[in-house]
Amino acid sequence: MAYVYTLVDELEDSPLLGSHQCVALVQIKAGAPHTSAWREGASVRGSLTLARGTAIATFVDGKYPSHAHGNHAALYLSQSAAGIAVMDQWNKKNKTHVSQRMIPFRGKDKKGHYLTPSDNADAFSVIE
Repeated sequence: MAYVYTLVDELEDSPLLGSHQCVALVQIKAGAPHTSAWREGASVRGSLTLARGTAIATFVDGKYPSHAHGNHAALYLSQSAAGIAVMDQWNKKNKTHVSQRMIPFRGKDKKGHYLTPSDNADAFSVIE
């Protein structure tokens, strides 16, 4: 079951939520459970019928890694040949509001690992 926040467009420029971490946004607005319960759903790339506001994240072996850096969660907006548009937040000193941004497709390295997963649209899947 995917988690979706249908009023995602209203979040633009709103104050950061909860802990200000990316996970807090998808838990508070899309109703996603604790990250230990998250399972990897469909890859975002190529899922052209994905609903706007669907909770997405980066996964390793089907689970959300919950590291301090290198993983990310967001609300899906759209996609193009270049990448995906998301609504997200993260905890950084000068970051004060939820915002929309484009995350490019960056592919994988020679070992099959995603290049910079939190900033690589190829690394995102639907949270189930």
